[in-house]
Amino acid sequence: MNTNTKQLTNREKEILQLLASGVYNSEIAQKLNISISTVQNHAHKIYKKLGVRNRTEAARKFQEQKPNYKK
Repeated sequence: MNTNTKQLTNREKEILQLLASGVYNSEIAQKLNISISTVQNHAHKIYKKLGVRNRTEAARKFQEQKPNYKK
């Protein structure tokens, strides 16, 4: 499954940008005023939509598509 960031919701894009910047889940949760489990759920959906298995691969995909990325 090869998709791009255009299929992500605005919240998923926001979380992906933070994940790609190396921000920890707990920090993302605090910054966005959501629970850590909500961050983890969003991350799992992001990985599935991007066809990746982990945060590193998601960050790489984000960096590859950054010119096309619109928040």
